[in-house]
Amino acid sequence: MKKYKSFVVCGFCLTLALCGCTSSDLKEVLEDEPLTAEQKEFDAYLEEQLIETLEGDYYTMHSLAEDPSSLGVDLSVVEKTWGRFDAKTMEEDRAEVEETLAELESFSYEDLTSAQQDTYDTFVYQMKTSQELSDERFDYIASLFSPMTGIQVSFPTIFSDWELYTKQDAEDLILMMQDVDDYVQSALDYTYIQEEKGMLCLSFEEIRSYCQQILSQGNESSVLDSLKEEVDELDLSGEESESLQNDLETAYQDSYLKGYQMILDAMDDLEQNGENHPSGLASFASGKEYYTALMHSQIGSMRSVEEVQEMMASACQEHLNTAMELSDAAMGIYFLDTGYQDYEEILDDVQKKMKDDFPEISEKAYQIQDMEEDIATDNGVAAYYQIPTLDGDQTGQLRVNPLNDGISSIDTYMTVCHEGMPGHMYQYNYTHENLDQPVRWSLLANPAYQEGYATYVEHYVLRYLDEDARMLKFYSEYMLSIYDALILADIGIHYENWDYATCAAQMEAYGLSMTQEQYDQLLYTPCAFEPYYVGYEEIALYRSQAKEKAGEDFSELDFHTVLLEAGAASFDVIQRHMDSYIGA
Repeated sequence: MKKYKSFVVCGFCLTLALCGCTSSDLKEVLEDEPLTAEQKEFDAYLEEQLIETLEGDYYTMHSLAEDPSSLGVDLSVVEKTWGRFDAKTMEEDRAEVEETLAELESFSYEDLTSAQQDTYDTFVYQMKTSQELSDERFDYIASLFSPMTGIQVSFPTIFSDWELYTKQDAEDLILMMQDVDDYVQSALDYTYIQEEKGMLCLSFEEIRSYCQQILSQGNESSVLDSLKEEVDELDLSGEESESLQNDLETAYQDSYLKGYQMILDAMDDLEQNGENHPSGLASFASGKEYYTALMHSQIGSMRSVEEVQEMMASACQEHLNTAMELSDAAMGIYFLDTGYQDYEEILDDVQKKMKDDFPEISEKAYQIQDMEEDIATDNGVAAYYQIPTLDGDQTGQLRVNPLNDGISSIDTYMTVCHEGMPGHMYQYNYTHENLDQPVRWSLLANPAYQEGYATYVEHYVLRYLDEDARMLKFYSEYMLSIYDALILADIGIHYENWDYATCAAQMEAYGLSMTQEQYDQLLYTPCAFEPYYVGYEEIALYRSQAKEKAGEDFSELDFHTVLLEAGAASFDVIQRHMDSYIGA
């Protein structure tokens, strides 16, 4: 769950009852009702799906389970690899999606409990969007080396957060490290086929720059240091620990760094001898269809691209109009200092202030710290929350990009709340406590709900700052107008094939400017921001409807409870809960 940084110009160019019962009451009633044979079979199927997923991917398994065997995982069948990007894997993925959809459709939907129906609908939505994306026409259209989300920027974060619990974990880590170069080779093979098919769209300079940054560190890397520390903390003899650390360092040198050199060499070769197409998806055959499928996977609904475009254009203009009305309060934002001295102080203060507005959860342990500077980028992840393991102590890990503004900045305040309280950490733990299906809070999720909710609350918590309300409202509305405009630009680039000049001219219609750097960020990572801001506008619409119906009786607590009770479900499920709530 990551919050991405976007390049934006921060200056002007110009009470309802829950049907008489709370979610905890409802859960208690449901638990007292005996399950039918069909309902038991569906729960068993979900458990099987969880186990199969963990057995099918080592990294997922290790991230979600400290002791996988306690969850029913057969460790002997789990391959210690990262997988491969090849035709065989694509065919297997297509077949698996088809099989899963057929299995789901074999259940009698009407005979499931309401909670199971929520899970069913979210599962089916996830599979149908996967089915859309797995169309053979799209096999070589996605870029594996995006400057924001590509392989080259993912590995350092993945390994930096790797935790070890046993000696076997350390041995498995070494095998995973040894597989990096082969995995990278498969990604490069895919990329060369992509170039042959005329669908290469890479930012060579940014990819090379990041790879050179990794290679220049050699073995003097925070990634390797943190992994050695993990080995050090295991209950091993000095000889065992030293042997494992030596093997790890060898794997890092011979496979991990080798993989980065391979990427660097391939980028040089492709730039000199290949044909790059620095233009949007719409310029490729089936590109518009792929962008539509990609959008569906990211926005949590089957809205058409045109419908999303209309929604975001309307929202953007509304936010901009409100900001203009408050422009006399704008100057204060440039001098705002929240006064917070560290991340923990932010979270502790917000947790106290949110008690009347959000349903209570039990106190949660967390660790929050900066990412290592040698792997951070200034055009990628602003922060992220790493969910706890299913069988561990539920300690959440929050990491913040040290290249952000200072701790006392409003941006850092919003980012920490987005990832922590009442954002991802809170939402995940609420779901964990109130939904009785591990597959729902570990594998099935609507990214637009998750990121839309976290974006919603990062703006909501501005009211907790002891600052001028009009100034904070201006800042919120202006920033939302910019981000909604980014979605319009993303659609323009990838669905209407806007070049930079066209995109910049279109943004001027909203009184906003766009640089080449901003354009490139969208070009090389399509749909990166849709989960955040399309998701936000979906939730904002629910809130507007609920507030209009309730009038003076509108309750923040009740609205947030309904918003949270279904978990990170697809928006057809959230809509069902909201319809019941608003109509009560």
